[in-house]
Amino acid sequence: MLKKLPGNTQNSYEHTSRSSEELNLLTTEKITEEERRMKIIWTFTLLMIPGVVSSISVRGYSGGGVIITCRYDRKYTDNTKYFCRGEWSTCSDLIKTDKKNKWVDSGRFSLFDDTRAAVFTVTFRNLSKQDSGTYWCGVEKPGLDPYTEVNLNVVTDVSETSSPSSSSPSSPSSSSAPSIIITIITIIIIIIN
Repeated sequence: MLKKLPGNTQNSYEHTSRSSEELNLLTTEKITEEERRMKIIWTFTLLMIPGVVSSISVRGYSGGGVIITCRYDRKYTDNTKYFCRGEWSTCSDLIKTDKKNKWVDSGRFSLFDDTRAAVFTVTFRNLSKQDSGTYWCGVEKPGLDPYTEVNLNVVTDVSETSSPSSSSPSSPSSSSAPSIIITIITIIIIIIN
């Protein structure tokens, strides 16, 4: 490596060399920085894949109904679909079907698995305030089921809101946005450190 001599106004240079250890250290640091960048890119990529971080909010009115649309990966068109309530690991099925392109009814619930669009639709009727809470759209498969969190808010007073009563996972709620941002920041901090 050539290095300009200090204090010399002419273009005088001296040859300096770095030891192989210094070069290895620089190379290792560069690879480590490159790996960190790749981990960050992979993290953001995973967070953008539907089903990795998927949450929708639905608002309905007491006595009315809501329509919930849940997307799934096309490779799961033959799998059983379900809608349940409670903690994810222990939620109890409210409706479940392995029927394709047919409406299935169970009490206040109906489910239609549209395999051509790779979505299933759940209709939830005769809502009451007690129905507010967390639900899950899921697809049965070996291992961990892919799922979408559904946050249902049932209001009793029409003046509380003017939002529509249907949902789509492609439009995450603004109330879940802060938690997603916090999750992203936490993952990036863990990766960088």
